[in-house]
Formats: sequence, C-alpha cells, structure tokens
Amino acid sequence: MVQVITIGKEKFIVVGKPITRVDALITVTGRKVYGYDFEFPRMLYGAVKHSDVAHGKIIKIDVSKAMSLPGVKAVITGKDVPDNRWGIVLYDTPIMAKDVVRYVGEPVAAVAADTLETAREAVDLI
Repeated sequence: MVQVITIGKEKFIVVGKPITRVDALITVTGRKVYGYDFEFPRMLYGAVKHSDVAHGKIIKIDVSKAMSLPGVKAVITGKDVPDNRWGIVLYDTPIMAKDVVRYVGEPVAAVAADTLETAREAVDLI
C-alpha cells in the first residue's frame, strides 16, 4: 500500500521514496561539527575514575596527588554529590558511589582540569 499525501492540488508519495538526510554531505565528508569539537576560552575538561572491582566497601579515596597536579581545578567524590538517584526504569542508582561500589565501572570520582590529558592523568593518580 502506498501512502499519498495531498496538499492543495499537489500529490506526494512518501512511502518507499529515498529521503536525503539534511546533514548527509557534511557527515560523509568529515565536516560535521560535534559537541566534542568545540573549544572555548577557560574551558575545563573532565574525566571520571571508575571502579575496577565488582563489589566492595570504600574505605578511603585519596585525591591529594590528583589535586596537587598542575592544571587540576577540582576533584569530587561521592561525598561531594547529592544523594540523587537515576535509572531507566527504577531510579535506584546513585550518581557516584559513596560507601560501596556495586559494579565494575561505577563512578567513584571526577576531575576537572585545564586539558584532557591532565584530567586523565589526575584520574590515574586517584
């Protein structure tokens, strides 16, 4: 079945017709600009430290070496984040681990720095 749309005296057949995407040319030629491509004066870059254990109790997170790295502006842990929850169906997942980690990859700390390389280096020092 073909769907025909009538606007005034014009008839348009839309089903089964190829539609060219508006951004197709700039995408395939590599000229498309993404959010990651923007850079502004005084912009900070972020990196997140993820848990490498499946389940464990957080005894201490030492951020002193990361904070002493030149270019690091802030380091936060779960204690600095409000106890808001998120999730797809149930809103039961904390934004950042506070007392325990529940899965590999759970965020435990975040760093803001002048460059992305500095932020990643600071995460490695946590």
